This record gives sequence, C-alpha cells and structure tokens, in this order.
Amino acid sequence: MPKIDIAGLDIHYVEEGAGETLLLFPDNLHSSQAYTKEIAYFSDRFHVICFDYPGTGRSTREIKYQDEREYDLWNFRADLACHVLLDIGIDRCYVLGAAGGALPALHFAGKQAGLHEIEAKGVIADSFLARFDSRTLHRWLDTREHYYVRNTESLKREHGDDWREIVDADTAFLRQLADRGGYAVPDFVLNGIACPALLTGTQRDPLMPRIAEAFARIAGIIPDCTILLAGRSGHPYGEEHPLMWTDRDLFRTLADTFLSRWQEAT
Repeated sequence: MPKIDIAGLDIHYVEEGAGETLLLFPDNLHSSQAYTKEIAYFSDRFHVICFDYPGTGRSTREIKYQDEREYDLWNFRADLACHVLLDIGIDRCYVLGAAGGALPALHFAGKQAGLHEIEAKGVIADSFLARFDSRTLHRWLDTREHYYVRNTESLKREHGDDWREIVDADTAFLRQLADRGGYAVPDFVLNGIACPALLTGTQRDPLMPRIAEAFARIAGIIPDCTILLAGRSGHPYGEEHPLMWTDRDLFRTLADTFLSRWQEAT
C-alpha cells in the first residue's frame, strides 16, 4: 500500500487496476481494507483508488486541522481526497461512496473537485441520508455496539490493535454532532453536482428512515440524478451494512449499468 504526505499527514492508499479512475470513499468505521472485494471487482475495468482517512487504517494517527474537521468532517475528507488525487497525478474520476462514505463523495462531486480543477465524471452514493436530525443520528449510533461485537476481528484487521479507540472516537465525534442538532449536506453542494449521480439503497432500511422521501428531495436538487431502491431491507441486524454489501450482485449491476452508460457517452 503506497503512502504519501499531504500537508503533514501520512496517508496510505490502495491503487489497483487501469483505465479511468474510480475513487472509493470508505465509511466512517472502516478503512480501505474493508473494500477489498469492491476494489478487486471494479479494478477489472477501472483504476481504483481508496485511501485511509487520518486516524484510521494505516494512515497517521495524528489529528491535524481539527477546526476543519469540526466545521464539516465529510467536506474535509473530500478536500483531502482531491489532494491525494492531484499528488498521484489524476485530474478526472468517477466517485463512489456508501453509508458514511457517501457524504464525502457528494461533497467531492458538488464542491471540492471543482475547487481543485478535478473533473468529477459521475458519482454513486449508496445507503445514506443527506440530512440527519439529532434523533435519527443518535439512533443510528446506538446500533454500533452490536456491530462491534459481530465484527471485532475484521475491525482489528482494518485498523490495528487500537481499533476500539478509533471507532469510539468516531462515535463520540458523531454524538457531539447529534447533540448540536445533527448534520445536513448543504443544498448548494447537491445542486453543484454537475455530473450524473446515482443514489441507491433499500426502502426498508431501519437505519435510514424515509429514505425514499429523502432521495426524492435530493433528486430535485441534483441536476442529473437517478434513484434505484431495493424493496427489501439490507440490514437484518440493524447494522451498518449498505446495499453495496448486503446485496452485492444487485449493487454491482446498478453500478455497472450507470458507469458503462456514462463511459460510452464520453
């Protein structure tokens, strides 16, 4: 796994495959290692890049730029991704994120890519809400202990022996955000997404209440937006499992159709 220095932060990233670039954003709880299957699948036709956020995976544990993280964590991660791409020498890409990874993907496509003169060619955002009120965010975080119990070994492999400190720190950060009223991706960011966008998820997702209603609102803001929702729940235990993982075949069919359509158009 290569490592680069971005503004004093040691960032580890995975880079596989050839062709047009597909940038994959991890969820809050995870590192790039959690997406080994997705990276292997998409690298068959794309140059896939996925990096570990500061404080996670194999990246630095030093937390810098706390003011930017406090102001908007996901915008900060989108900005960091732009610096990673430019350091590698990439100025155009598709972008993909699921659950907590969908939020920086939207910020990347709707704001940060343009600020860094990177062309976002298409964005796929899976199993997320663009608006989390305080109660919904707290209820989402309440499920995490169940997730830790079922996934202790995998989280340790992803982050190392300090995995519990990492995920607890993220939960504490999000609890504070919930106490302040929640979080919303600004409408101007959604409206600024000039590339085609695909939103995916499940209609009966207990962690994402009223997702169909939420997606309909977003589709009215993003200029070129497609929604595809599965009818069944993708969260049998109420865990943080996006459609990307609970129904890989369906998600990959949707993603492949979307990506190939816009590859052919350019």
